[in-house]
Amino acid sequence: MLASGASALDVVEAAINHVELLGDYWVGAGGVPNEVGETTLDAMIMWGPTHDAGAVGCLKRVKRAISVARKVMEETQHSLIVGDDATRFAARMGFTETSLTSVVSQQAWDKWAAKGEKTNAFDPEPIGKNPDLVGHDTVGCIALDAAGNLCVGCSTNGREFKIPGRVGDSPIIGAGAYCDQAVGAAVATGNGDVMMRFLPTYHVVELMRGGMEPQAAAEATIRRIEEAGYRIDGGIAVMRRDGAHGGAKTGWKDEPFSYSVQTAAGNAKIPVA
Repeated sequence: MLASGASALDVVEAAINHVELLGDYWVGAGGVPNEVGETTLDAMIMWGPTHDAGAVGCLKRVKRAISVARKVMEETQHSLIVGDDATRFAARMGFTETSLTSVVSQQAWDKWAAKGEKTNAFDPEPIGKNPDLVGHDTVGCIALDAAGNLCVGCSTNGREFKIPGRVGDSPIIGAGAYCDQAVGAAVATGNGDVMMRFLPTYHVVELMRGGMEPQAAAEATIRRIEEAGYRIDGGIAVMRRDGAHGGAKTGWKDEPFSYSVQTAAGNAKIPVA
């Protein structure tokens, strides 16, 4: 799309739509039920040239959450709409309501509910230890187009068996994603309940504004969370406006973490140590 002259905004939406509609358990429809078995979605998109952003939190019964977020950005003066009201807004914008539950998500919830356990959202804060948390993930995308414009977006169906109404870091500007036309952009993934407390994507962009290289900025941003005592799984990927990039993670000791970079020369998968 970029090679054909598409805008970074269209590219971010299309890339994230692709993942939202795959039926992956951790992003979009068909996965990660909450405590009562319902799948809800969080998403955000931000346009570098104007700092305009749109987001939805706890969106229900609409599959393309990033597209609804774009409507919030382009059609309103608001930045974030949540819950059933976000669904009503989506319907007003012409989106179709449908169940976000799949066979896989229903089976996962049935198996969990049969144990009679409370959601781990009621567990102690993950400070000074490395708890055995259930994994969760996000799709994030940064695009730089031929006109030099930056856009960033992210989408997730959040934390498994979360308390109904919970909104994670993905739709929070500066937490799940952030973009500044003069500097660069970043996306984050992992334990959003902790990550959002540090606004990591805003922080890493500001470090680059001060002259820090992308890789060093990513590492410093993650280190700040670790130094506060948190032991979580989390990661960040960042791109400066000249295309230089970097990434860092915390946790995920036994699982590889990487990000992908697509340029005219092809695609590269970048492992993060």
